[in-house]
Amino acid sequence: MLQRQSFGYWSMGLACLIFVGCSGGDSREYGSLSGIVTLNGKPAPAGTMVTMINPENGAATSAQVRADGAYNFPRAQVGKYNVGFVPQGKETVAETDPDKLNEMINAGTYKEPDAETIIPEKYKTPESSGLTVSVDLGDNSHDFNL
Repeated sequence: MLQRQSFGYWSMGLACLIFVGCSGGDSREYGSLSGIVTLNGKPAPAGTMVTMINPENGAATSAQVRADGAYNFPRAQVGKYNVGFVPQGKETVAETDPDKLNEMINAGTYKEPDAETIIPEKYKTPESSGLTVSVDLGDNSHDFNL
């Protein structure tokens, strides 16, 4: 009988520890952020990664730009973020190697880059872009015009 009571107390104690240990949860606060990214007045290239870094606590998150320029962070920690934009896939870039450039010209494969689709270098990192956004509790909206 003593063993049965001891086992019952031990089981209750274990259940309480599990409940207390697992109920701590995430005490950070979150909001959502969405908007439009434009480049020279047109939607930014689809697939461009929007990267946000909170310099105070190191929180970081990324989202892709859709064909219409829209982006969405359904869950971002509340705070102020530095923001950068990195193109993915084929970004039109001017060739800088003179030998390769001459080869391309001679082969007839050189194509002048489309300045409308090139994201300026300064916007490519959150540290250099100079762009910031604040995420508050609830739904937030912010458009970026590059």
